[in-house]
Amino acid sequence: MSMNSEQLSLLETSTVSSEYIVSQSTELISTPQDLSANEKKIIFTLASLVQPEDENFRTHRIRVKDLADMMGIVSSNFCKKVEETVTELQKKTVVIQSDKSKLVVNWLSSSEYFRGKGFVELEFSEKLRPYLLDLKRNYTGFKLTNVLSLQRAYSVRIYELLKSFEKLKKRSFSIEELRELLVVPPNAYKYYANLKSKVINKAKKDLEEKTDIKFEIEEIKKGKKVVGVTFYIERNDTFFSEVLLNGKAEETAYAAIIRMGIRPNVAKLLTEEYSEEYIKDNISYVLHQKNVDHIENLSGYIVKAINEDFVTTKQTKPKKNNRKDTLPK
Repeated sequence: MSMNSEQLSLLETSTVSSEYIVSQSTELISTPQDLSANEKKIIFTLASLVQPEDENFRTHRIRVKDLADMMGIVSSNFCKKVEETVTELQKKTVVIQSDKSKLVVNWLSSSEYFRGKGFVELEFSEKLRPYLLDLKRNYTGFKLTNVLSLQRAYSVRIYELLKSFEKLKKRSFSIEELRELLVVPPNAYKYYANLKSKVINKAKKDLEEKTDIKFEIEEIKKGKKVVGVTFYIERNDTFFSEVLLNGKAEETAYAAIIRMGIRPNVAKLLTEEYSEEYIKDNISYVLHQKNVDHIENLSGYIVKAINEDFVTTKQTKPKKNNRKDTLPK
């Protein structure tokens, strides 16, 4: 339903960032999805704007230039390309099956492109609420930056599939299951050798160069025929460390907190409570620990470090005020 001009004027433009966290239920990730790389990036960007305190999906007004940047579109006609991608995405559905039902739902309930205004308004379909909103268990989160540099749709899908099994360190697929999850057309890569060279190996190279995980594969054979593949998943420590330590000296405390994957509402509270120097010192203290690459919930650990002042001995006036009890733990 279209908004009148008065309603429209009250809708703020959402700030997007490659440092925001995308959270999805494992059930949604493990559902076949026939989306292009750029369509996935729009879904991920919109998902990264869902806040933990949200009770319902909200319409998000996003700058077209921001979406173009997220998709890596640098041409002068980026507005047209973004509009075309949004239009195609609006037509796409996802099928989620369980023992009780078969849900066929469009990804977006609405998409309104305002020509000459420089923004587009997007909203998830309400039926996707259990899979993207108020997630408590069986979900996967990752930084948006991990998928923005991936140009191949198959690499994007393999990343999110493997990311959901990162803690288990491996995941086996039959060849047919893998083709189904990636929505490989029936006549494409009919032979495993082609699927391996054109899809799996390219994804392997993409993930190792551009994301926080990497993988090796082991082929499952029946006789001489390859019938499945086991992916052995591990953290890409080199990339992980480079992303964490790439902050600039002039970076604000708020930007540094966001870069750590901490939600904007929490970042706002922390920067209202503590000084710039104090926040940066505690983040730096955490990042330079020898075992930083193995901290499971780094963003939560950093919030704890700031709240509890892990470098107390280095600070004499760390706080702006004494409202520590209002901060998230």
